[in-house]
Amino acid sequence: MIEVALTGSPYSGKKTITKLFKQIKVPVFEADTVIKFILNFRPHVDEPIRRHVGSFVYSNGFLNPDAFVTDSIFDKTIDIIDFELFQAWELFKQKHIGSAYVIFKSSLLFERGWDKKFSQIITVFAPKEERVYRAKMSTNLRIDFIWANLEKGIPELSKNKKSTYVIHNYEGAPDTLSQVNQIDQKIVETHLTLLSKSSRLLCGNCEQNYQSRFGLCVSCSKKYNLNLL
Repeated sequence: MIEVALTGSPYSGKKTITKLFKQIKVPVFEADTVIKFILNFRPHVDEPIRRHVGSFVYSNGFLNPDAFVTDSIFDKTIDIIDFELFQAWELFKQKHIGSAYVIFKSSLLFERGWDKKFSQIITVFAPKEERVYRAKMSTNLRIDFIWANLEKGIPELSKNKKSTYVIHNYEGAPDTLSQVNQIDQKIVETHLTLLSKSSRLLCGNCEQNYQSRFGLCVSCSKKYNLNLL
């Protein structure tokens, strides 16, 4: 199994691309959602966060997003739950052990240095002007406020350079589903190449010798279901 990370700057379209990967049956671990769940519904993290960060980050028993006024406050909070997050990731991988690859989706990938944990990285890219427009349409905040917020963090072009694949998600870019399918085919081919170096492959559907063509058995045209000899 290949461990793949998916990330992107705010309003680049990570949610849209994630839906496309799920549409082609790729397991996706939603790290941002898991973080929110741990912070709000795991009682054992409450005490260390209050002790090391401060009780002001909670309001009415739940995490208060407005309390994270500095990067330091945010980073200290994530440090506390980092181990539990990756425990959940390990369980997710075990659940999908038969998959050619699994995706760890996170908006914090490069910012937290988690990119070093993954062999392949997919970054969703949209120019800043496009992302400002999307933010304005969805939040109705002032343009200067949106622009200042999007200036923070690692520049999107720097993320692109560190990535294995870049999905272009803006007007005039290639069809996003086609981009997703092309990346899927390349990752599956890599997975099969790694397997074939140490094993002979039989298709688990038709039991014929497996030959790869875009991740499909040429005999029965079915995907991923392989037996190793």
